[in-house]
Amino acid sequence: MASRGGYRPGFIGRWWQNKSDQHFAIITYSTILSIASLVWGFVFLFMLGGHSDPEFEHLVPWSWLAFVGGLVVAFYAAPEFFVYWGQKQLLEDILLIDSRPEILRRRKEAEDAADMLGTRYQARLMGLYQVHNINIGKKYRVDAITPMRPHFSVTGETANSLPADDKTWWNTTDSYISHFLPGLHALRNPVVNQAIIIATTIFALGITANSSLGMFRGPSGEMDHTLDLTASLYELSAVHQSSPYYDAVSVLLLLVCTALLASTRPSQSATEEEE
Repeated sequence: MASRGGYRPGFIGRWWQNKSDQHFAIITYSTILSIASLVWGFVFLFMLGGHSDPEFEHLVPWSWLAFVGGLVVAFYAAPEFFVYWGQKQLLEDILLIDSRPEILRRRKEAEDAADMLGTRYQARLMGLYQVHNINIGKKYRVDAITPMRPHFSVTGETANSLPADDKTWWNTTDSYISHFLPGLHALRNPVVNQAIIIATTIFALGITANSSLGMFRGPSGEMDHTLDLTASLYELSAVHQSSPYYDAVSVLLLLVCTALLASTRPSQSATEEEE
């Protein structure tokens, strides 16, 4: 029997508790999408004046939904994201420590961070413990992952190698674009790589839908006309064409999106390491 006054979480609360390993990912994606929606709604409604342009009246309700929904979700998700991000950075710093006494001194910090971030980070912490012969006990029941440093791959005999999932396109830390721009260390962060994938995919799909299907109303009242980006750029009088219609700027933007999306793939060196 539950104690008097005890709190029993509802359906959403139980679902959230069961997804403890995915909290960081859920909050991260919620923050990215909510901020993107908020920015879109703000730019369209208040900077481009879309709310007063009859040509774009069909986008106004969706833009208000994106603005208000993004604002509400970001209000709750963004602060949590920075808390999780701080814990992740703290744990990453500890995983780079080579001194056993220093690791022992910061053990509680590391384990608190790993508990918050989930089993993947717990496994990486266990790998660090194994390398430095630190007693793990029965706190974590996960397979250890060797810390991602060259000199650990030799000494960490009891730890398993990095799982194949971390070499996938979605989770890669060694993309082609990170080699093209080595000075931008953020590109080696899986979250940044995922944000680029999401943003370029959404943008490319929007351009494709505009060119192939039409997103604007024609004389018949049907949404069967394409916005000619080239004509808009040169401020020509006729900026709408019957769909499908592919103008030079749209094709160029699609090529750029395709190239950028391809550059987020794991590099050849990452593929060879996996094999």
